Amino acid sequence: MSLYLGLDGGGTKTAAALVDGAGQLVTETLGGASNPLRTSLARSLTALDDAAARALDKAQVEARDVGGVTAGLAGAGRPRIAHRVAAFLSTRFRGAGVEAITDLEIALEAVAESGPAIVLVSGTGSASFGRDGSGRTARAGGWGPWFSDEGSAFDIGRRVLAAMSRTQDAALPPSRLEQAVSAALGHHDWQRLVDEVARKPLERLPALFPAAVAAAEAGSETAQSILAEAAASLAELVPAVIRRLDFGSENFPLGRVGGVFGRTHFFDDCAGRHLGSLAPHATLVSPRFSPAVAAAQRALRRAGGPF
Repeated sequence: MSLYLGLDGGGTKTAAALVDGAGQLVTETLGGASNPLRTSLARSLTALDDAAARALDKAQVEARDVGGVTAGLAGAGRPRIAHRVAAFLSTRFRGAGVEAITDLEIALEAVAESGPAIVLVSGTGSASFGRDGSGRTARAGGWGPWFSDEGSAFDIGRRVLAAMSRTQDAALPPSRLEQAVSAALGHHDWQRLVDEVARKPLERLPALFPAAVAAAEAGSETAQSILAEAAASLAELVPAVIRRLDFGSENFPLGRVGGVFGRTHFFDDCAGRHLGSLAPHATLVSPRFSPAVAAAQRALRRAGGPF
């Protein structure tokens, strides 16, 4: 029986899932980051290859057992990147149908396979993506960390560093937020932290998100404010998609996907309140399964399977 592979490539990790011909999950594994917009395309391809190999090894099967592959990753909305990724995977899975699409598309399919729906994604980066009843799609956000990615781990890390800089400038005693960051990094040197972020901002700033969560849970009002403001900014991406798709008063499911969600109620509750106000006709739902599994089931459907 052929298996079908789904890949979900992001700025922090790559998930790989295998489903069988009935759409049932066989295995799911994790590998390194594969967002080609945050690393080189060569490293992205290597990470995708590694994640796929991990899934095959765990399932004790080989590439020739795979009948279809769908890879969803940031940057695949650019035809050049999508073509390179699909061509690379085609050499690894000869004879299998291969496609490369955006991570937003597979995240949306994890929420609803068809019909009107919107997904709000927040991980290393962020974006909102929706589909109307005719299949027309629209997105908002996700244009990169320097002027977009509202409410993402990168955005929250930037807000944390800005708050810490104000504490340094005022020569105030270390707050709970600073203590949480120091504990996460294993050192207390402000200048060293600034230098580390300056050298590798795309890596270091998202890594401050867990420290913000820890500080908020410990009672830091600064950290709680940072998470609340970031959640509000993230939620504002959804009405932009609603307007572009002319949803009007139509009811639709709205799913939240990504590593920023489910970490602390300060962020999740604030995002939920804002979404309730900004998207009154949305029903907040949990994804049916992971984006990687959604990608694998999409590969099965493309091969003529039941899903």
